Amino acid sequence: MVNAEVNGNDHGHANGNTLTNGNGHSQVHANGNGHSHKASYTHRPHPQETFAATAVKPESFYGKLRYLYANQVLKTQLEQLKKQGSYDAFKLKWHPTYDIRRLTGAHPRPDGIPPSLFWESDIGKWIEAACYFLSSPDAKICTFAEEFEKSIQELVDMIEKAQQPDGYLNIYFTVVDPAGRFKNLRDMHEMYNAGHLLEGALAHYQYSGSRQFLDVMIKCIDCFIAQFGPDPSKLHGYPGHPELELAVLRLYSLTKDQKHLDFARYLLSARGVKREDQNGETYFVAEAKRREKETGGSIMEDEFDMTYNQSHLPLHDQDAILGHSVRALYLTTAAADIGGDFLQDAERLWTDCVDNKMYATGGIGTEPSIEGFSTIPHRLPQSTAEGGCYAETCASIACMMTSERLLSYHLEGKIRDIMELCLLNAVLGGVSLNGKQFNYANKQATSGKEVATRKDWFEVCCCPPNLSRTLGMIGGYTWTVNIDENEKTINLDTYLFVSASRTIQLPGGGVAKVDMKSGMPWVGNTEWTFEAPEGWKWEVKVPKPDYASDINISSTAKEIEPGFLNTSLPAKSTVSLTFSLPVRLLAPHPKTGQDTLTVSRGPIVYTAESVDNPSLDAQYPHFESLGISSSTTFSEVEETIEGIPVIMLQAEQEALAIREWDTDKAYRVVGGGKSPRSWVKTGEKVKFVPWFARANRGGVGRLRTAFLRADE
Repeated sequence: MVNAEVNGNDHGHANGNTLTNGNGHSQVHANGNGHSHKASYTHRPHPQETFAATAVKPESFYGKLRYLYANQVLKTQLEQLKKQGSYDAFKLKWHPTYDIRRLTGAHPRPDGIPPSLFWESDIGKWIEAACYFLSSPDAKICTFAEEFEKSIQELVDMIEKAQQPDGYLNIYFTVVDPAGRFKNLRDMHEMYNAGHLLEGALAHYQYSGSRQFLDVMIKCIDCFIAQFGPDPSKLHGYPGHPELELAVLRLYSLTKDQKHLDFARYLLSARGVKREDQNGETYFVAEAKRREKETGGSIMEDEFDMTYNQSHLPLHDQDAILGHSVRALYLTTAAADIGGDFLQDAERLWTDCVDNKMYATGGIGTEPSIEGFSTIPHRLPQSTAEGGCYAETCASIACMMTSERLLSYHLEGKIRDIMELCLLNAVLGGVSLNGKQFNYANKQATSGKEVATRKDWFEVCCCPPNLSRTLGMIGGYTWTVNIDENEKTINLDTYLFVSASRTIQLPGGGVAKVDMKSGMPWVGNTEWTFEAPEGWKWEVKVPKPDYASDINISSTAKEIEPGFLNTSLPAKSTVSLTFSLPVRLLAPHPKTGQDTLTVSRGPIVYTAESVDNPSLDAQYPHFESLGISSSTTFSEVEETIEGIPVIMLQAEQEALAIREWDTDKAYRVVGGGKSPRSWVKTGEKVKFVPWFARANRGGVGRLRTAFLRADE
């Protein structure tokens, strides 16, 4: 039996003539647009590899979004990277930003870390995202393709020149703080930055066929391998911010070099382990003591609290997901990818995240002080006024990443639904629909002087390019293909409802095609058309979403895996799936202590913002003290926001305001006909906008997602 995810245009190692580019690196000559898409031919390929086999229909929901990203978002980010200074930083010249919170010997500062510490990661993600769009079947949507290609090559040339003779590659510790090299893995992101550069290099290789960037990053990984590992002669360190682990696993899927797999396994295995040759401490504690001894500085108060970076215990011993939310979910992505016992770790921690620590929007991370998780399950404050709420855009992207890796082992509707929830709400909501502003944190409600408007850029700008690479490889999240040559069966599992088509190369030179047309996320109808050579058949699994009702499929189907319908089809066939998308009111777990309702329709979660409800917001700022009843019904209103069609929801019953909100009394006696809450009619009906489309139409910028339940 052959199980191979099929990818790209020429599906495998390119066969053309070997050329030499201007830098002396080999480049594969391919047909078509001159680029070659390489498959990794592993049992569980990554979406970063398989995306290029899928063509998203330009007129569809995702097609319109991809057009926005391929042009305005990528262009905005490129301009901001140049303005920020990170674009030219690989020239290793001094930049005024380096004086901000400048480090000496990688010693942590009480006033924070240098903003320039992350510059490689920002560049790596932008290169990665641009390469995904440029190598997609719909690459022609990139209006600025020539500029992007020129910028990519210029960056790669600068990166190559910035690399040190031993393979070391880090701007800050080359230019600003040479004495700090490898002195503070916990805080200083040398491995994290390298991971994102490596992912950019892999995308560049897949797009261009050139090994220039890839060879630079393999040399960089060799530098890490020479320094870190289980051998007594090496340091036993690992990334403070996970990312290198998952990038090296992707590298292994291409190179099949055992040292890359071994290094990734080491990075996961060493985390949180106490060793005798580290005086019985974990690496970060031993590293901190060594650093403090060298510099003569004092130990910081929280120096040994390692829950923040998930190194408080070995991964196998961690029962709860804790600390910085992006770090935690990047770590679970790598754990899921490598499999074995680490897969169980990923499943356990992912489950704790989505069952106990996730907002209705797919937002993740309640504690602004650590950009991460509360230690208390179901502590989910909606705003600063309630004691927190952060929900970093990158954290929801990371949850998507872990979800996809879990699905690559076994189908489960819950995992798929969570991946879709994150994408359509918390992730897409991270960028304005004009492509020019972005969100880092995503509070569920505003309060005080806060507003929900997005920002042009950030001192640390990890989220914008992370959004672009996610939309760039959306085809890889859409579905997977496995081919059983002996049985002449094409196994296709659909994850997302995306109007798209895919060409599948079959053993022996044949070609199969699948075309999906979907009205989602607004209309619950999807049709698949399948075409394969005579003698072949299809085994197809399509989602059965938890949010759907009245589900009908046009062929005989069974629910073998929970949340998926399995149907067997001949070589040429068509299947349609229809379902209703009722408006649902979501009540949180009782342990949240919140008696609220959140409006949803299908996979889309809704919020109310001041621009649609000016009089309500004027009388009740931020919609505080307002409630809706659990019997509220809604009418649907079709609108277009910045060229993206959406469905708005208009409540058909007026909102109520709680009488006791502004009372001076801390407690209220109930009984004798007095209920805990009493309400007054407002005379106003709340209009709701999809969460991802909020903050795009002006107004004073106040919003609320969860409303008090007004059923008394």
